[in-house]
Amino acid sequence: MEKTGRIFRQLCEYLKDYRFSSILLKYFFLLFLCLVLPATVLNVWYGRIQREQIYDEVIKRNESSLTQAYNSVHSVIMSNMNLSYSLSANSNVRYLTSRNSVSQDSIANLDSLTAMLSVLKNADDYIDSIYIYFANSGEVVTNTGMTRYENFQDKEALFSFSPDMPQRNILTARIKENRYPYLLTISYPITVSGDVNRGLVVINLDVEKLGDYIGTGKYRNTDDSPRLFVFDEDMSTLVYSDEYRLLSEGNWDEIVRLRDQEDWEEGFSDVCTIWDSRYVVSGLKNEEDMLRYLYLSPMQEFEEKSSLADIRLLQIVALTGLICLILAFFLAVWVYRPVRQTIRVLSEVSMLTEWDKKERLDEMEAIQRSILSAKKENDELNAQIQERIISLHNAQICALQTQINPHFLFNTLEAIANAAALLMNGDNKVTEMIYTLGQLMRISLSNENYLVPLKEELEHVKLYVKLVEFRFHGRITLHQELPESLWEERIVKLTLQPLIENSVQHGFARKRRGGNIWLRGEKKGGDTCLYVIDNGEGISEEELEKLRRQLNDPSIKGGRHIGMRNVNQRLKLVFGEKYGLSVSRAEEGGLCVAVRFHSI
Repeated sequence: MEKTGRIFRQLCEYLKDYRFSSILLKYFFLLFLCLVLPATVLNVWYGRIQREQIYDEVIKRNESSLTQAYNSVHSVIMSNMNLSYSLSANSNVRYLTSRNSVSQDSIANLDSLTAMLSVLKNADDYIDSIYIYFANSGEVVTNTGMTRYENFQDKEALFSFSPDMPQRNILTARIKENRYPYLLTISYPITVSGDVNRGLVVINLDVEKLGDYIGTGKYRNTDDSPRLFVFDEDMSTLVYSDEYRLLSEGNWDEIVRLRDQEDWEEGFSDVCTIWDSRYVVSGLKNEEDMLRYLYLSPMQEFEEKSSLADIRLLQIVALTGLICLILAFFLAVWVYRPVRQTIRVLSEVSMLTEWDKKERLDEMEAIQRSILSAKKENDELNAQIQERIISLHNAQICALQTQINPHFLFNTLEAIANAAALLMNGDNKVTEMIYTLGQLMRISLSNENYLVPLKEELEHVKLYVKLVEFRFHGRITLHQELPESLWEERIVKLTLQPLIENSVQHGFARKRRGGNIWLRGEKKGGDTCLYVIDNGEGISEEELEKLRRQLNDPSIKGGRHIGMRNVNQRLKLVFGEKYGLSVSRAEEGGLCVAVRFHSI
């Protein structure tokens, strides 16, 4: 608690200093958004999935209820259709059908038929009555006895009879004697020996009791309860409904438009607005009895469940937001800790001034300003140091460049003297040697710039080689194999000539012919590497190690290979300690001197 209180007090101090520009608040808001936005999106997505699951559950429940009701109603209808067919094929029925009247000899058949109809009528409560009409005698037999057609009260049940009616069941919905209960009438013709129809079997089903049988019942439904409807094929007649006021009022026009719905044979489910209310409607069609079955469930249950799910979702979102708020606070404090420590250090070393705070900068801007200020001071100091180093380097380079090997001048002058003695009668070679020497000395002693393009250094090498050719009479050949892509690279002046001179003086002093010097080069990353290779006498391993030690010695006090050591030191002064010369044995038999410098 004490540590938390201390952190809170420190945060208050920083907020007081920096107000709402503090990076702590930026961290806090950013972290809060990064936490709460994904959590909110996830919760909304979960709520949508949950709503879809509830919707699917309501649809499946409605389809299941339709299937159950359909199976119950369809089984009753099919059972009674089979019963009507069985009655049409009964021996007593066929015997009485063939008679023109019921006489003394057919009384037994009549009594047997009446008793059977009585048993069948009482077998199921939903069977209202069973009629058998004999066209020849004009009589109707019921479970209570026989009546003449003229005196029969329910003639409407026999209207479907005709001598040529098809041999199949006919299902009709009607009202018996203009009063309830509503009836489903199943009719089947009686035919003897393939002749014309001679009678009709009629079974009347009581819709009210059929509703009790399938589990709905009279007036069971209310405005917010599921409803079952059974229509004929074209939905012009309501065959069955467990809400009887629709039967009397005939208010099913809004349902009839569903006959245009597709997939009746396979079954469908949809959400429709009927009677100014939304219902889940499931329907299917039976090909055997050609009836259409509809089951309507109000969307109230779905909406109630969705409302509960939305309330739970809002609670989850609120809880998630609170958790994200707490997490964002502690994460912001944790992320802000290095910034706070940096601010404290800058304040202790007096780099964070009061002027910075008055500007209302945030912490990072204050730190950046302090760093930029320190960098500016450091750059100014480095510039002064660099100027002094450059002056020092220039002085050292100029001093070293004046240490050109005097043996070169002596040998050249000796060659000129010998040529003059031999050419008493002409001065062409002498003149040419003197001219070449003058050019070479002019380039060597020029101190305008110690870094020159490589192609300028090659011109200096060519002048030197020309003088060498006068001395050695063509015994030494220079092979210039440097690619043109390297000609613009800037190199320390008088780098290659001392190396070639070293090969001539030490490699070919006793070689009479076949002396070759190769000048090659390549790029290695940001560096340029040049190679001076000869096929001279070479040196022993001990001398090679001694030469390497001399190259690593920064002092130049005399001895052999002064030119190589001079070049090596000038390269290191200009480009750095990792650059300079390295020596190794050449595959051609002599010495290989590698020059490495940074590309500028």
